[in-house]
Amino acid sequence: MSYFSKAERVIVMETIKVLVTNRKGGVGKSTIAANLAAYLALQKGLKISLIDYDEQSSSSAWIKKAPNIGIETYRAEMSYQSAGMTLLSARSSLRKFSTGFDVSISDLTWTPNMAENFMHDFDIVLVPTSTSKFELASTEIFILEYVLRNSPLISKNKQIIMAVPSRVETNFAETSISTNLASLGMCYITPPVLRANEIDNFVYEDFFCVSSNATISTYFCRFGEFVAQQILDKKREREAPTTKLGAIYSGLGKGILILDRYRQNKKISGLQARSQKQAFKASEQSATDTSIPAFLSKHN
Repeated sequence: MSYFSKAERVIVMETIKVLVTNRKGGVGKSTIAANLAAYLALQKGLKISLIDYDEQSSSSAWIKKAPNIGIETYRAEMSYQSAGMTLLSARSSLRKFSTGFDVSISDLTWTPNMAENFMHDFDIVLVPTSTSKFELASTEIFILEYVLRNSPLISKNKQIIMAVPSRVETNFAETSISTNLASLGMCYITPPVLRANEIDNFVYEDFFCVSSNATISTYFCRFGEFVAQQILDKKREREAPTTKLGAIYSGLGKGILILDRYRQNKKISGLQARSQKQAFKASEQSATDTSIPAFLSKHN
């Protein structure tokens, strides 16, 4: 069943770009990228592209070899001649392979060669992390450094950053996670993603969200739903001024839509301009047009 209603589907026009990244390998990044793409395609009926920036191409290989569910996968064309060329080629691949989709998911291991500006091109950044204190601290530092250096732009773009506890065991207590990220308005901790102990039974053959293992499926669907809600919120936020989703009120009058206020002001401006033209013509003829209401002649 599609995640979006018929009315909401209208706003799924401009691609929401999601980056799954961390500067450390082995945290489930490619697994999350591939399975999130599958969740959004299967459970939410969205048109998805997956852009694989990693040399191992793990996430795109998973999608390509698993049953075809309509996800378009692409291998990013990267140049590592210089930091500038790396950024240019990364952005070129993002533009090329995200156009025309509801959501584009990029899988990238962050390296010093990648300019931080590239992260600004995404609406949502997911940072998978193990739940060990050392790994959590490393992930927290990675996110906090990025936020501290780029806070004005992050706020302007309303970018969302989410730490993803990954490969957790079933006895994992979500309340055990303690970070400083919660104090940042744009940062979240997502529901955890369960470890698949026999991962080879999934790779290339199955997706977590439809797994016959009910526990793995339940965990991942909670995570997928959390991210999907953020995606829909971004769509509503971005398209709100031009859609009919809900009443968007200006501070000028209760129950008056922004578009209605604009039309009302435009109508008043037209009446005032017409009034001034009529008054000017009347003065040339040395006659007073008393039929014009006083409030329309207040600028004479």
